[in-house]
Amino acid sequence: MLRSWLEWWCWSGPVSAFAAPMCEECMPNGKRIGLFANTEFWSAYGKDVEATCAGYDCQVEWIGPPEGEERLDEARLAAITVATFNGYWEVDPQFTRRFFGIVLRAPNLKWFHVPNAGVDHPAFSALLERGVTLTTSAGANAAPVAQSVLAAVLAFSRGLPQWMAAQRARLWQRLGEQRADLVGQTMVIVGLGAIGSEVARLAKAFGLRVVAVRSKPTPSAHADEVVSLEEIDSVLPRADWLVLTCPLTPQTTKLIDAARLHRLPPHAHLVNVSRGAVVDEEALVEALRQRRIAGAYLDVFTEEPLPAASPLWELPNVLLSPHDAAGARGNRDRVSRLFLENLAYWLAGKELRNRVR
Repeated sequence: MLRSWLEWWCWSGPVSAFAAPMCEECMPNGKRIGLFANTEFWSAYGKDVEATCAGYDCQVEWIGPPEGEERLDEARLAAITVATFNGYWEVDPQFTRRFFGIVLRAPNLKWFHVPNAGVDHPAFSALLERGVTLTTSAGANAAPVAQSVLAAVLAFSRGLPQWMAAQRARLWQRLGEQRADLVGQTMVIVGLGAIGSEVARLAKAFGLRVVAVRSKPTPSAHADEVVSLEEIDSVLPRADWLVLTCPLTPQTTKLIDAARLHRLPPHAHLVNVSRGAVVDEEALVEALRQRRIAGAYLDVFTEEPLPAASPLWELPNVLLSPHDAAGARGNRDRVSRLFLENLAYWLAGKELRNRVR
């Protein structure tokens, strides 16, 4: 089944090319590297790449993605040792399929740096199984994601959805003291990586108490209290805001199920910017319909794009965005700078940032 999936993704040849031998001249301590990267990246950062490589007496050859129906020949495929992409996979699905097809077929690929933080897609597992070093851009979009989280918190807490509904109906309708102060409320954040830490920092600036849930309850300067994932049930009843920023793993799949939604107080709001499968979506819809929780902001879903028939589109206590919470003009530069930093580490034989184990 995995083989058929890879064959569907591979654009320029058979899966058997995976077994090609490594070439000595393409090793990181050799004379050259072949960098497969999108044109936008090379146009903006090619000189930086060349300067970094020159500092380690290494030459770099840029191998750009083919245009139209053009295919990379076997020699150019074999020359690829490093790959990176600094754009958005979702913008051009056809380009993404072609790019991944080439990455998956490059027989001498040693390192792939991706622009996203999550690597739960089967393509990444296939690369890891081949022994390819995989690094992510975790943290590059932490600020915009955290700002999206706080935008939703502020929108719900100040009554923005009600104001907008009243505006559409041309109603002069004040909310007055219906809204509780944010100061003193409790935000439970599941996952305290780069995004979770930035959410915590912003939340504390607004006077919220932050309780972090992470795999190991190591104290953090970003949280007032830290508990282990096994202790999550004990903190849910205190949550005014439950924010999910954790990766999708076997332990976090459907972590927030019907039973845990029941543990939240009825005035609580759920915010999910992690992965859709972290939440039992059917149970969430039911909880929102019955007002067992007050509302939810969702940027991620079990199925994406979210089907038009999903009830989440029409629930009045839901704000949703199309997996777009991370979008920001500065992301490409942050991703590219992280790659350049890792490139220097890689050439020097040092440990890479955000390496996937």
